[in-house]
Amino acid sequence: MHSNNCDKSLHNPRTQGTGGTGAAAILCACMALGLLAPSPSAQAAPQKSAAETGASTPTKKKGSVKVKHQRSPSEESTAERDRRLYRECKGLPNAGACLGYTRR
Repeated sequence: MHSNNCDKSLHNPRTQGTGGTGAAAILCACMALGLLAPSPSAQAAPQKSAAETGASTPTKKKGSVKVKHQRSPSEESTAERDRRLYRECKGLPNAGACLGYTRR
């Protein structure tokens, strides 16, 4: 049978994989350099002095906004809630949601 050098390298485990270690080292080095490179978004903005921020001009405060609660049409009224709690809390301990609704 004819012996070839290619056949020997395929069966020898020490010769396999030695060609890829240099490429793996280069890949790891490139990845490490990529992690060390500063990104523009990670850098802090330069601080401005008091004169640049406009400290001499007064700043306007926005007025507070009051939000009015709008009840949904299916929501029970306060009187309906009181009647329901008196009805449901009969005989239960005077605690939790039934606090103050066990006796009239």
